[in-house]
Amino acid sequence: MNTKFTVEESNLICIFAGEGRNEVIADIERALPYLDDTDMTELSHRVIGKLRDMTDTEFEQLALIEAE
Repeated sequence: MNTKFTVEESNLICIFAGEGRNEVIADIERALPYLDDTDMTELSHRVIGKLRDMTDTEFEQLALIEAE
């Protein structure tokens, strides 16, 4: 799989970085009810979708660096 993440998507993943792909998905899903920004909600759903479409091995190979 050749999943590309935008800078914003990568930053969101870095914020919720955990033990693995499923933990990141679960953590983002837990935060969704507390988001009152439409753009952030859309970003979160987009990231969850991309994470679900990849394997754990692909996730482990990601070189995610949080941008400032």
